[in-house]
Amino acid sequence: MSQDARVLSVQALRDFKASMIQFVEEARGALSGVDMELRRMRDWLERDQLGYWQMQVKRRQEALMNARSELAKRQIAAKGNSSISDTEQKEAVRIAMQKLRVAEEKVQLVKKLIPFLHHEIADYKSCSSPLGDHLSGGFEKSLGTLEKMVRSLEEYLALQAPTTARDAPAGSSARSADGVTSSAGPAAPAGGAPAAPAGT
Repeated sequence: MSQDARVLSVQALRDFKASMIQFVEEARGALSGVDMELRRMRDWLERDQLGYWQMQVKRRQEALMNARSELAKRQIAAKGNSSISDTEQKEAVRIAMQKLRVAEEKVQLVKKLIPFLHHEIADYKSCSSPLGDHLSGGFEKSLGTLEKMVRSLEEYLALQAPTTARDAPAGSSARSADGVTSSAGPAAPAGGAPAAPAGT
């Protein structure tokens, strides 16, 4: 069973429409900001981080080769000479190996995080796309419907109520359907008896 709407203020509907427009602008801005942040994060992970650590692996491999080469030279020089120590070169090789291992672990970690990030972005897109679609198309339709409602209510409020016989001034003569005006006769005396003719 339908119920009558109780519209107390047309201005309230216009204020609501303005609030809707403001909400849509803010929501569009928020969605756009999130999309930009996701692209920035993806580029940072796929391009900056992966490229950086892959380059570090190459550089640290070269550093390890150089450290091993220095150790080999030192060991050759130390043969037959107990005063020459290769402790410093061995420590350099150990440090170079440790740094290389860290870079290799970083590369593997980044490669593992890239598909994880893609999965999370896809989940977000599946949730945010309906809102974005409504803000792009459905919202305009909703605004048009609301505007029609406001105009209809304003037109209804502008209507004037029709004038009825009750609104006529007191004592005025009633006009019959054929346009002849009839006047009320003399009032009957109290008691309801007809008045006697004059001269009796």
